[in-house]
Amino acid sequence: MLVLSNVKRFHAFGWHLLISLCIASALASVVFFVWYPQALAYASGVGEIFILLVGVDVVLGPAITLIIFNPLKKELKRDLGVVVAVQLMALLYGMYTVFLARPVYLVFNLDRFDVVYASDITEEDLLAAGLESSWSLPMLGPDLVAAKLPSDSVLAKKIVLKAITTGEDIQYKPQYYVPYESLSQVVRVQMKSIENLRKVNSAHLDNVEAVVADYEGGKLAYMPVVARAHNVIALVDGMSAEVLSIDNLRP
Repeated sequence: MLVLSNVKRFHAFGWHLLISLCIASALASVVFFVWYPQALAYASGVGEIFILLVGVDVVLGPAITLIIFNPLKKELKRDLGVVVAVQLMALLYGMYTVFLARPVYLVFNLDRFDVVYASDITEEDLLAAGLESSWSLPMLGPDLVAAKLPSDSVLAKKIVLKAITTGEDIQYKPQYYVPYESLSQVVRVQMKSIENLRKVNSAHLDNVEAVVADYEGGKLAYMPVVARAHNVIALVDGMSAEVLSIDNLRP
């Protein structure tokens, strides 16, 4: 009887672990392929946070099932239901936290790209940009835009002064965003050569060549990408200034 009980316990543990891993894999796909695509997960430092949140949740849920599972207990279904409910709430809370901090814009700003996160934009600037709330921000990965100082010289000076004194630069103000294509000529002037990228990443030339090889035959350049945890690069088409990819290389 005890052997049969242990077999059922480990059977329940195995199914709980398998289902938890499937759910975690689906959530990881959303995080790393939709909200934080390409090298933006590394640049934003979300990988470690997500793995910690989901890893602990995935391990603890099945582990508790293994401890409490007893087919003879009358309250078994209730206990398992509580474990699953708590596990799902923890997963949803972790996903909601990652969602609130997601990148919403990749902003060309003077001589670089800035990654702007949902939490960087104030309610005041949302309203000034004609956005009703933070739920109006991009949901399926960051939009590519450019930031341009207003033609009003007094207002432009105020923005520059605020950027110098507080660090609150124009990239955090969507009311001053313009289509990226409208400043593509400026991007072409500011872009850096692949040879420079090779020099900066001389210790990781294989990684540089692997990135460049995907676009063999085209005229390539790159731009620095400034993000929350690590600065990376945007590989761009040297002719059209189209952003081809975001890659984990030193800018």
